[in-house]
Amino acid sequence: MNWNKYSVDDRKIPGISGLAILLIIVSLYINSKLVLFLACFFLTIVISNQFYLKKAGNQLYFENVNEKSRLFVDDKGKWTLIFRNEGYPILKGELKVYYDHFVGPEGEKPSSSLSLLNEIAIPFSIYSKQTKQIIIPFSAKMRGISKIRKLEYHVPSLLGFGETVLESRYYLKQQAVVYPQPIPVKGLKEQISILQGENAVPFSVYEDRLGPLGTRDYVPSDSFNRINWKASARKQALQTKIYEKISEKGLNIALNVSDGHSITSGLEKMISCITEIAYYAFNKQIPYSLCINVRTAGSTPFLYLPKGEGKEHLQKVLETLASISTQNTSVPYDLMLSFFNRHIAAQPFFIHAGIRTGDTNHMLQNVSKKGARLLDLKIDQGHGLLCVLEFPQERRVLS
Repeated sequence: MNWNKYSVDDRKIPGISGLAILLIIVSLYINSKLVLFLACFFLTIVISNQFYLKKAGNQLYFENVNEKSRLFVDDKGKWTLIFRNEGYPILKGELKVYYDHFVGPEGEKPSSSLSLLNEIAIPFSIYSKQTKQIIIPFSAKMRGISKIRKLEYHVPSLLGFGETVLESRYYLKQQAVVYPQPIPVKGLKEQISILQGENAVPFSVYEDRLGPLGTRDYVPSDSFNRINWKASARKQALQTKIYEKISEKGLNIALNVSDGHSITSGLEKMISCITEIAYYAFNKQIPYSLCINVRTAGSTPFLYLPKGEGKEHLQKVLETLASISTQNTSVPYDLMLSFFNRHIAAQPFFIHAGIRTGDTNHMLQNVSKKGARLLDLKIDQGHGLLCVLEFPQERRVLS
């Protein structure tokens, strides 16, 4: 890793230099070899000190490992820092590590200060031609993505006059993703019902009658029109057609993180509710997509995860939810819904979470015209509540 390097001189250096020059003048005046020796000794100290500060750390290398830890709140993790020194030895140095406050030292509670970074100082010496590994344990404190933002290595001079400071020039690649914690959502099982559709499922009362999967032996409870006559003639016994079980499944989840020109105060609860819905969809094998009006670069101007299911999709959703912070820039929610109506296929269920305005209601009505059932995710007494989304009735003026 390349370092930004600067030196901090001790205030004693100019004094010692001035004293040495004065002694040289005095030694020449009184013709004293002892005084000249003392002057040369002081000059040697100053020159050696400055030379070491200039050279120390020039060949110190840091292995920038690309590593991602995935954690839940209160899980334990660690940063691993590997250094290699090909230059001058560094004794009694101090390494300072600055990282996001979503993780912190073990045993400490989340800080209530306004600082978004934690700082830890570690005594660190490394000799020439030595490789050294530093392990920094931490505990996950809250939802978010924590990265090491900066390394500072303070290298003192061998003689104790001044120091050299090395600063990491680039961001480190190590990061810790702390997943959000789910909270119960009332009405989730009741609202997300299973309807007839085209998705294959293990159990359903609906079947795909266009293409039978095979046959089995006939039982008296089978309908007469389900008999496969060709197979029955071939096996000389009645055979019943077996069809694939299907149902209509699929969710669109849309989160509005903004409240006017600021981030909504209920963001954390909304994210926890969506996390619970994501776990529910994963367990029930329901495909779902996620839209969040956080500005991103690319063809889709907001955070969007296409429809998917399974463990890998759940992991992407949790990482996306973990990445949302109050520092994000939002796009208008109505703009996101307009983009959704024009470019994204609707699923049987559309879950809205967040603030609604009159324009938002108009956009959601357009979503319902595509055949989606609209649901509203609210916060009720610290828990989630999923209910049918209702629009306020327009008042009519009586003539």
